[in-house]
Amino acid sequence: MTDAIRLPAVHPLARGLADEVHARPPVAIERPSVISALALLRRPGDDDDFAPMQTLLARHGLPTAAPSGPHAVVQIDGLRVKWERHSEFTSYTFVHALAAEPRAAPARLATALEAVPPDWLAALPGQLIKAIDITFVPAGDAAPAAESLATLFGGPTLVGCGVSDAAAWVFTDFQLGDDGRGRWLVLDARLTRGQRARVVQRLIEIDVYRVMAMLAFPVARAFAASLTDAEARLSAITARIAQLGAGGIASTAGEHDERALLDDLTRLAADVEHGVASSAFRFAAARAYWQIVQTRMGELRETRLPGVPTISEFLGRRLAPAMETVIATARRQQELSARVARASELLRTRVDIAREEQNHRLLAAMERRGKLSLRLQQTVEGLSVAAITYYAAGLVGYLAKALHAAWPTVNPDWVTAGSIPILALLIWRGVHRIRRELARD
Repeated sequence: MTDAIRLPAVHPLARGLADEVHARPPVAIERPSVISALALLRRPGDDDDFAPMQTLLARHGLPTAAPSGPHAVVQIDGLRVKWERHSEFTSYTFVHALAAEPRAAPARLATALEAVPPDWLAALPGQLIKAIDITFVPAGDAAPAAESLATLFGGPTLVGCGVSDAAAWVFTDFQLGDDGRGRWLVLDARLTRGQRARVVQRLIEIDVYRVMAMLAFPVARAFAASLTDAEARLSAITARIAQLGAGGIASTAGEHDERALLDDLTRLAADVEHGVASSAFRFAAARAYWQIVQTRMGELRETRLPGVPTISEFLGRRLAPAMETVIATARRQQELSARVARASELLRTRVDIAREEQNHRLLAAMERRGKLSLRLQQTVEGLSVAAITYYAAGLVGYLAKALHAAWPTVNPDWVTAGSIPILALLIWRGVHRIRRELARD
């Protein structure tokens, strides 16, 4: 018998990262059945978003322990409930079995919310952003007739296609009914159990994420006018910078204009950055949601029905322009921020050049004063040597007179006169040495 395998120390995130691919599994779907999904935006303070599920489970005497991950699936009598926590919203999916009908298309589109306690449903926290009903029934032998199915929907345009290589047919109108819910019809021809779950999950994600992506569209429209105004302000400021440049670099009036321009640029930069900061998350989230919608539409593997637009065709025509507006607005914000930065750099360059010219003039003046000081110092140095020599020669004269008294042959005048060159040389060398030492320090 071999020894037990002993692995190295495991990273604390290893299991969680490995299980991430199973974080949001689709809920099992039987046919015929109806699936209803709710997406509720969380409000500040809605941290315990699993509390409603605990309340529902307690009503039916089921365990109420919180899940370890972002989802939970429970069976309550004849109702299967899936709870999911997303970054911005919480979703609930309810699956309820339907009575089998001897026909491919149902007489009406049903809802699973009728099997949910009304008081519990009305008390769910958050703001409802999307509600969906998906009626999932077997298909007939032939391809469905779009004209007969259009009566089940209230919208002006019926959208439909085959999915999973025509293994099922999906129809909707992307309209909200009087009850505020969107409706889908899925006619299952030959989907496997796993395909049924994945198709339903993709339809829910397409409908929910498209609305989440559209949350950025009103924000983009609101910013359009302010961006136009900011661009006009920047154009006026750059024109003033150009006019200022034509009037010379350094002047009192130019300095006043530079300060005024700097104040205007600072206010403009603050306004632009405030807009970027307040909308960056919304625009980035919209791009991410739209990317998910496009990915899910590609995973459906649509098959066209004659005379009926497909899901990707309809959303591409209706939703893509709105997303392009969002993306263009975000791009305008970034480009405007970069242009403001370039204008600020241009103004700073002008100010730096003016300051360098002022410093150059100041250094030139200091150099002139230094030369004058050096000349004055040299002049004073010469006078100092003469004065010190004069006083030193006087002292030598007094000494020579004393020597003349002792030795009458010594002429004081000749001694004094002879000492003057020697004293001048010694004093000049001493002063020069002192100046050299000071210069070295």
